[in-house]
Amino acid sequence: MKQKWMWHGIGAGLLSGILLGAFLWAVEEQSGRRVYTLLMNVDYIPVVNAVTYPAPVEFLFHLVVSVTLAVILLWLIRRMRMLGSRVIVWLVTVNTLVGVLIWPVTSLSGRTPAAADWVSLAWWLAGHALYGAVLGWLFRKEEEYGDEDYPLDNDRIRSSH
Repeated sequence: MKQKWMWHGIGAGLLSGILLGAFLWAVEEQSGRRVYTLLMNVDYIPVVNAVTYPAPVEFLFHLVVSVTLAVILLWLIRRMRMLGSRVIVWLVTVNTLVGVLIWPVTSLSGRTPAAADWVSLAWWLAGHALYGAVLGWLFRKEEEYGDEDYPLDNDRIRSSH
């Protein structure tokens, strides 16, 4: 199958997105920190914010973003010929940075944590690091990336470690 890698990215995005959502939901339930609410928040998206969506639809929006991001990140990993623990470290770093970049939107809604709520920020970043770690674990094996479009040159990859 020529695009096998893309299906792998879609599945990994679904699994990682579900785990991120479950983690932030549990944090919000146990601590009262509105980090899951922030994950589901669309207050800052014009047109979309004109409607109040049921919780399953909000979660579906989150999963669409998660799958899209996972496929893009897997494409980048394949292009960079990255393998093993380097994939995990890179994805934890990238997704923690994504969490940092998204955090300021919390100031655009009265339903989400204050931008200066450092405890909520720590939980938010922990969730995004977890998302990156799960993606990294799922993307770490070389046999998931080689196909007709991007065949792996294993000698070149191994010598770059």
